[in-house]
Amino acid sequence: MRTAPFSNPCAACGEYRPDAFAIYFDGHMKLYRCKTCGFVSDFPGPGYFPGSMTYEDCFSLDFLKHSEFMHPEREGVFEDILGRIVKLKATGKVLDVGCGDGHLLYLAMRRGFDGYGVEPNEILCRYASAKARAQVVQGDYAKEMFPESYFDVITLVHILEHFWNPDAILEAAWHQLRAGGILVIEVPSIHSPHFLAYEWTGIRRFVKGHIARGHAGYFSPRPLLTLTERIGFRKVSLVTGRCRCKYSGAISRFAGTIDPLLNALNIGAILYIGIKKDRPLD
Repeated sequence: MRTAPFSNPCAACGEYRPDAFAIYFDGHMKLYRCKTCGFVSDFPGPGYFPGSMTYEDCFSLDFLKHSEFMHPEREGVFEDILGRIVKLKATGKVLDVGCGDGHLLYLAMRRGFDGYGVEPNEILCRYASAKARAQVVQGDYAKEMFPESYFDVITLVHILEHFWNPDAILEAAWHQLRAGGILVIEVPSIHSPHFLAYEWTGIRRFVKGHIARGHAGYFSPRPLLTLTERIGFRKVSLVTGRCRCKYSGAISRFAGTIDPLLNALNIGAILYIGIKKDRPLD
């Protein structure tokens, strides 16, 4: 007898059959892999999701004692992302979802973009708005937050992995992007060295510091491409590694020599850039 579908299928591909999910990690928390697309998540197969994460009290402005931004070492990464964006869209309205302290928005507006942000943490929301001089809304990102076809670019930089419903997040982005608008996603990947070492050996300490309660989903290129295509985006590029922009000096130069290999093997954090496609009429 066919098993009735669950109410909450795999967020990447829509798979719902219970036998299509297998335990990926069983330690301080339990992760399951969808056998159909490879998406790994912290809910036990379809049908159940954990409670929403709250970031209301997770951050402060203590970083101002040392720097104007929380992670100044990330500036090279942000500039790399913006450099790729301007090859497709040189100006326009950019929305940074989960903008934090506004670092990416600050750099984007310095390049001539009109900056908008969404940030659930009240302290960071106020700081980002003032520092970047951008329009930053406090709250959880949702489809109703902005008008339809309002933005030219939407960025989700290390954000999508925190949502138990990444399909709904991308649906909101599709709704708010103009025709031909640019979607940028950066996420950590389970095709990173520590996760691959765990998969090859079964030794859990390889991923002990990388599997956290704040992460609801764990991507690799295949499920991310499945998800974005299903929502209505066409891939422009997908690169992995990008170690050169994460370091400086001799380390950066050395990292640049291995980046092509990492990208060819799909190893390392993922940077996806896509374009909003038209959907067929019902």
